[in-house]
Amino acid sequence: MNKLHWKKGIACGGMFLALLGLTFYILLSDQDPGKLWTALGQAEWSWLAVGAACMMLFFCCEAKNIQTGLGLFGSPAPYASCLLYAITGFFFSSVTPSASGGQPMQLYAMYRDGHAPAPGALALLTDFFSFQLAAVFWASVGFFLHHAQLIRLGNGVWLCFAFGAVLNLLVVVALCGAVFSPRALPTLWGWLMRPARRLFPQRAEGWRRWGEKQWKDLRQCTRCYRTHKRQLGKMFLTSLVQLAAYHSVPFWVYLAFGLQGQSFWAMVGLQGVLFLSVSSLPLPGAVGLTEGGFLLLYQTIFPGALLPSAMLLSRTVSFYFFLLLSGLFLAFRFLRLAWRHPAAKTT
Repeated sequence: MNKLHWKKGIACGGMFLALLGLTFYILLSDQDPGKLWTALGQAEWSWLAVGAACMMLFFCCEAKNIQTGLGLFGSPAPYASCLLYAITGFFFSSVTPSASGGQPMQLYAMYRDGHAPAPGALALLTDFFSFQLAAVFWASVGFFLHHAQLIRLGNGVWLCFAFGAVLNLLVVVALCGAVFSPRALPTLWGWLMRPARRLFPQRAEGWRRWGEKQWKDLRQCTRCYRTHKRQLGKMFLTSLVQLAAYHSVPFWVYLAFGLQGQSFWAMVGLQGVLFLSVSSLPLPGAVGLTEGGFLLLYQTIFPGALLPSAMLLSRTVSFYFFLLLSGLFLAFRFLRLAWRHPAAKTT
């Protein structure tokens, strides 16, 4: 590595680490480290380790679905690479509003590994579709098991839950229409192109060709879905396991405090309600809303004195700790690639 490339690699790595540090400062600025240490001292660490293991299962399931999706669309990848894509998606989804940065960065990582954009995009679309269906399923379970408690919480909670549920259902319906209706999106795109031709005549033709390419990719997606129903069913089951593992973290925190009386599935469902209510709102990692929602929804689950500690531990195990690990892992990979391949772009 020559001196110029060495300095460039260090500068790029330093910028990434600075961005990582700024991210954690913003996300954790309202948290009290003393309270977290106190909560850790009160809890039985073996149950927290089970929660951490469930989070690792969350990443493994995501990687499996990505691998299945890439294989379906003719661009197979080793599981280790798909695990990297899952970690990349988690980190950048967590630090961008409405998780908007996760999939673009996953596509970029796939492109670096030699995958064409179309198979990568279709694989992520399929994984996202499966994930959204699973999220709606677990929220429905939670609503069924806790409907009396949710009704007593008032109109504000209902409004938040209804907004999240409707928005996620609209996403699922839009994806179904995009994939399975041969005319829906081309018709909608045609309507949008009419004013575009008048307002942006120089760009309208390029947009029209781009739209036609997307319909071609979606038709390929539709044909693949119709001929690989078993694999799609497996992806949905994997997403159910993935979200059950993710939503189970409060249950393991519950056991870590020596509490009893709540079932595993009831708490998975309740966390599903919380996740659906806040996941679509434009805040990085839904920070603030998730913590506040936890204090509201779990006030009848955890004793009042333990509730803030339970919230801190649950968010640490399911979010902050793995956000830190994924960020450090990506920073290390960034620096390693900059050192070994100075002329290449790094994620």
